[in-house]
Amino acid sequence: MRKKHTIGTDPEFFLKRGKKLTSAIPIIGDEEHGTKHNPITLPSGGTVQRDNVAVEFASPPAETREQFVESIRACLKDVMALIPKDTTLEALPSADFPSAELDHPEALQFGCDPDYNAWTVEQNEKPFCGSQVFRSCGGHVHVGGIQEDGKPIAGMEFLLEFEGKLAMVRAMDIMLGIPSTILDCSKAAIARRELYGKAGCHRIPEHGVEYRTLSNYWLKSPELVMLVYSLTNDAVKMVQKNALEKVIEQIGAEDIQAIINNGNEKQAAEVIERYIKPHMSKESLELFDMCLSKIKKVKTLSAEWQI
Repeated sequence: MRKKHTIGTDPEFFLKRGKKLTSAIPIIGDEEHGTKHNPITLPSGGTVQRDNVAVEFASPPAETREQFVESIRACLKDVMALIPKDTTLEALPSADFPSAELDHPEALQFGCDPDYNAWTVEQNEKPFCGSQVFRSCGGHVHVGGIQEDGKPIAGMEFLLEFEGKLAMVRAMDIMLGIPSTILDCSKAAIARRELYGKAGCHRIPEHGVEYRTLSNYWLKSPELVMLVYSLTNDAVKMVQKNALEKVIEQIGAEDIQAIINNGNEKQAAEVIERYIKPHMSKESLELFDMCLSKIKKVKTLSAEWQI
């Protein structure tokens, strides 16, 4: 029996033709296929759909770092094969779209399923944006505690319990959310965070948790994906070892939320050095330093993923 969780993702991306953002609605599927209710199955085993004007794929659950990286690479390759050759897939946290690309009724539809705040234990209010052309992309992380036969994975039962789910999301805020304020600090990321990706943002699927705080920034390169995988492992261990409450007490629950919600890079760096790095694995420490030095030099998705 497996003793490790599964991990998957359902990130969103924008499409660009030349220097102009273009809607995915006429490109992905048709009126009946490629929608949230009827996604297209990819050769890699994942699925793809359009979400408003963005492209969203879902990777198959992975059991190892190598599987996670390769399943994302395969999904990216499959999606790139579906779009026109003069069109590129872009990992942008947010952007303003040309109004001409927003004429379709689907371009005015936004996610209707509610998500929740693991700190207040309340449903998040639906965000209101004053701009009619602003759109954003998430890079949600799914952590599962169920085997293929439907039985719990040994040691991961907490992922199937309400309090355990909340603990996991809070641990992910510490291990992934706070570092993301340093790695994902562009103007586009800050604009997204004003509406989406607040601290503790999650859904509670049967398989475990869906952590919804991160943008799609971490899909830009295999190294960033490896980092997210490794930090997720660290978050799992923090909960398993009953270390979470002590770390929350050290940092402060309100400060954890404020750092993420306000994108406070300076405070994030201090908290990472003092309280978070002691809970990072050797692999996470090495990957974090590597990604931190490279984040502003990341190339196109095709170049980074060698597709």
